[in-house]
Amino acid sequence: MTTRRPRSLRGAIVGFGNVAVEGHLPAWRQHKLFDIVAVCDPSEARLGLAAELLPTARRYAIVDELLRRERLDFVDVATPPASHTEVVLAALAKRVAVLCEKPLTTRWDELRRIRSAASAARAVVFTTHNWKYAPIIRTAKRTLRRGDLGAVSHVRLETIRTAPPSDAGGASTWRLDPAAAGGGILVDHGWHAFYLARHLVDAEPVAISAVTSQRKFTTAGVEDTAECTIEFPHARAEIFLTWAGDARRNSGTVAGSSGTLTIADDTLVTTIADRAPVETRFAQPLSAGSYHPDWFAAMLDDFHAELHDPTVRGDNLREAEACCRLLERGYQSSAAGGARLALVEPPAPAAADPASGE
Repeated sequence: MTTRRPRSLRGAIVGFGNVAVEGHLPAWRQHKLFDIVAVCDPSEARLGLAAELLPTARRYAIVDELLRRERLDFVDVATPPASHTEVVLAALAKRVAVLCEKPLTTRWDELRRIRSAASAARAVVFTTHNWKYAPIIRTAKRTLRRGDLGAVSHVRLETIRTAPPSDAGGASTWRLDPAAAGGGILVDHGWHAFYLARHLVDAEPVAISAVTSQRKFTTAGVEDTAECTIEFPHARAEIFLTWAGDARRNSGTVAGSSGTLTIADDTLVTTIADRAPVETRFAQPLSAGSYHPDWFAAMLDDFHAELHDPTVRGDNLREAEACCRLLERGYQSSAAGGARLALVEPPAPAAADPASGE
């Protein structure tokens, strides 16, 4: 008896900027279980590029028209952050699954709306947490799962850049625009650091303190530097992020009761108790490029699993919820001079009293 090959899932890319073209599209093309049948972007130039790169895909300028005309299994949302919630909710209203670039949303009230809509539609919402799939991070996580380091007590992550990533036009415009980005480096790189810290500690965060500043892009409406301390029940994570650095690099340490992992871009050094350190080199440094199609491709297996396996469905959304709470409370902490703030979920808005006329 032959085994029937699962049908390819039909998807559309919404937002055809650099991250979609350089990061997402190569991965979609090589994955046999997904098929991109449409592209949506308000820019005629970007739709023209889509016609060159995906000649068989239909093209739309308006999301509502895309969702009305196409029979889709999922959408890949790669627009600037300010539009994420609107596009995600529109897709969920059609019971279409969503894979969304980070941040899923920068506001907790919008996250709650997305969560409710996903539950009502019984549809997957999956955020692009692609840094978890970098080979050096996957190797570090395997070491932690084996218990070689013992209980993790401290994590430090640093992302140093000389400027924000460029957009499709070759300039770092929307990332420095609070109306489009929803924030600065804490939104852009901080979201990655948040889920990585949670992933490496393997626990839910309970509090955050943060300080944001403008060191280089002083006329921008957003911060270019952020320092955070995240508390977990039995561990602490320190995060430093800047677009005002003198070089491009990523580094980190993970300390446990029995050893330490040290990450320096393309090198992982494992030091366990009294053993000699073991150095592992990787083909590509963490700081190489901004799009990482190989990481995105590895992530698609987990997206596919959530679409088909109820036992893992929602894992990624819970991760995004933690990131959203950290982001919102991080900005609140910075506004309060770096105060420690617990990560409590705000109460749901009270229903209006019909007798009050509200």
